[in-house]
Amino acid sequence: MKDTVNWNEAPLQRWIGTISKRTTQYTYKSGYRFYQLYTGLTSNQLIDEALEDAKRDPREKTGIVKQRLIGFYNWLVNEAPKRKAVGRGVTEQVDKGVSSKMAHCYVNAVRSFYSTFDVYVKLKGRSSLPRPRVQNKRMLLSNLEVKRLVDYARSLRDRAVILTLFQSGMDVSTLCSLKYGDVAEGLARNDHPLKLDLYRQKSGTEFYTFLGRDATEALRAYLNDVKARGIALNAKTPLFLKESNKAKKREGIRPSHVQAALRHVAVKASFVDKQNNGKDFNPLSPHALRESFGSIMTGKGVPDVVVDFWLGHEIGELAEAYKSAKFEDVKQMYLDREPFISIAQRTDSEAIKSKVREEISQQTRQLQTLVNGLSAENLDLRMRMQTTESKLADLERLIRENLKQLS
Repeated sequence: MKDTVNWNEAPLQRWIGTISKRTTQYTYKSGYRFYQLYTGLTSNQLIDEALEDAKRDPREKTGIVKQRLIGFYNWLVNEAPKRKAVGRGVTEQVDKGVSSKMAHCYVNAVRSFYSTFDVYVKLKGRSSLPRPRVQNKRMLLSNLEVKRLVDYARSLRDRAVILTLFQSGMDVSTLCSLKYGDVAEGLARNDHPLKLDLYRQKSGTEFYTFLGRDATEALRAYLNDVKARGIALNAKTPLFLKESNKAKKREGIRPSHVQAALRHVAVKASFVDKQNNGKDFNPLSPHALRESFGSIMTGKGVPDVVVDFWLGHEIGELAEAYKSAKFEDVKQMYLDREPFISIAQRTDSEAIKSKVREEISQQTRQLQTLVNGLSAENLDLRMRMQTTESKLADLERLIRENLKQLS
């Protein structure tokens, strides 16, 4: 949609200045563009209208802003132009209406605009908007389906990216922010699982998650290839680099690169067609791998709060406990469920050791039972021998007494 908004207007400058995250700015600007298209008013006109209504006697107020927002929502889901790119800088309208979830997001963007000027609108009760419907459901993948994706990966980097997303549950923005220093020491120590200390910018949350053996091995192979191409790595080098003909270039990938890589393998592996199975988005996106990790872990008995912690959600004071006292418990939870997120059909050395230990323990218990039985039999035999010896001594004493009498 062509940008007809004058972002230099003072109210808009003031509003955008209150939003720190670029991704939020982008979404809110999109919502405001639609709102200006819907109302046909500038930002100054909208604020003047809202403040004028706010000054009125309560009996004379029209609730103009609330009415506009309700009307805006209905217009978004039914009439808002849906466009797609048909060339560089050129779009065309292909349909009408946005999803109810996106409509909610855009309405909240406009509410944020008004609140910057102390105009607060509550959409509750009869004024509440319909609950958003989940129309664009992502795929939930099993470990074997992820293996299919990995088999069609175009490069060692894409293979490592897919497995890192799936076995850690991190979001794509966090993945793109990873540095070589985040994994270097753990790889050098052959840590299993490999712990990742992370910061999720979206929620402002510090947390950690793990990488299983598959992701760790894929990372090692990818990094060995990077080094073999003469690219020097240090602690601050982006972990996942753009694939470029310039051997010395060390520019990190962006979420759009990951989206493109996932779309490629999704089509190649026949999970989706080139039209995204008729959907407006790729149902097998990086977020699908994140949701698959969370679903598998929850389904295999990991408490919801632990899964939320691994995903980088805010869980309050419990986070500190998981970072320190309960770390080993959380680590063991991951290890116990790793087979369900593993794509390799391998004989795990730790599993072999565990099985051997269990067999030895079982044999030890059997031997102990046998020894206990023999000990009981031995004790019974000793008691019988003692009884026999006592009777024999009595018999000898009687014989001696009888011989004395005879003599």
